[in-house]
Amino acid sequence: MLVLERITDVKATVLSKLVELYTEAFPAEERREISQLRELIEHESDMFFNAVYWEGELAGLFVYWNMGSFYYLEHLAVLAEKRNRKIGQHILDWVKEHLTGIRLLEVEPAETEMAVRRIHYYERNGYHVLDKHYRQPSYVKGGAEFPLWVMGNETDLPAAVLQAHVQTIKAKVYYRE
Repeated sequence: MLVLERITDVKATVLSKLVELYTEAFPAEERREISQLRELIEHESDMFFNAVYWEGELAGLFVYWNMGSFYYLEHLAVLAEKRNRKIGQHILDWVKEHLTGIRLLEVEPAETEMAVRRIHYYERNGYHVLDKHYRQPSYVKGGAEFPLWVMGNETDLPAAVLQAHVQTIKAKVYYRE
């Protein structure tokens, strides 16, 4: 059984294991500095940093943002020893049931076999490529932007609405002091 536990206290004992997974699972350009992450965990009410438990054991992390009119799915990672148990699928099923409405996420362009597999995985779960020209801002001040694709669960999302949502993500998630 899947359980998500929102972490809001940086002294939570599980946080050290989740930070370790976070740094292992995502390259430096796809994650924020740990000090900033800790600050957001304690003080950003729109960010949900969740420990993922499967069958009573820690299995991964899932970070999403409630942007009011949509959700931004930022990070999802499963511990290596818990992979191949469809935990990621269960998380996406939870998302579909609990985060109703527009959901957006970023993926690497389809330039590697793993990126193509990831895109197909999200497509099988109801997501579609909405923007192939997106440039993710750096999590680090002064860092370089890099190309990612935006995927979402709404195929008929007007371009103006998508761009407004992308600007909200950039302002709230990336352009932080």
